[in-house]
Amino acid sequence: MILEGQLAPGLEVIEAIRARYDGSRRNPFDEAECGHHYARAMASWGAVLALSGYQYCGVKKQMQFAAREQFAFWSNGSAFGRCRISANGGGWEVELGCSEGRLELDSFELEGVGAAELPAPLELSAGSSATLKVS
Repeated sequence: MILEGQLAPGLEVIEAIRARYDGSRRNPFDEAECGHHYARAMASWGAVLALSGYQYCGVKKQMQFAAREQFAFWSNGSAFGRCRISANGGGWEVELGCSEGRLELDSFELEGVGAAELPAPLELSAGSSATLKVS
């Protein structure tokens, strides 16, 4: 629902499922609606992706987020970290941080806005960050 632009109803569904499996009446680690076992984590990750607009292509070394003010988590096969996006005058400022692993990017984009100017390639390792401008 969130991916189709129905934010409020999508968040209502997430809240209802979380309330149903709160641990007092049912097992909080097993949601039948999500296929049992580890599906809760995967369904939750789908909501994170839908809300943040995060996409990553390891082959092309590209990262993308939705163009809105947000603080988001990202992960790929070799690293994870955070991304803070804020409006800055006529453009956007992005603080991209790597918490663990190593991130190598050739392209960073905000959906519908454009790409940031990057040193080719941008390399971040655990504990480092970079500030990017997107206009």
